[in-house]
Amino acid sequence: MILELGRFSAALQTGYFILGVRAAGLHADPMSGFDRDGIDREFFPEGRLTSLLLVNIGHPDGEDSWRERQARLPGDGALRWA
Repeated sequence: MILELGRFSAALQTGYFILGVRAAGLHADPMSGFDRDGIDREFFPEGRLTSLLLVNIGHPDGEDSWRERQARLPGDGALRWA
């Protein structure tokens, strides 16, 4: 149960981290589906820490680097209130 709560809290903090990186004017590209065991062996060989997510961080590459926000579903089509 502690591990599950810890991962949930880490996921929330990851969102804040990405917002902060983007607020600083940097690109942040979170990735999942990576070789978690390989990353953990390389960066955390003692085994005390494990990876949850990779985030590519960098400077925008020109004015065309930022895309406009993509279309979203309208609220009444995506939400149903109980």
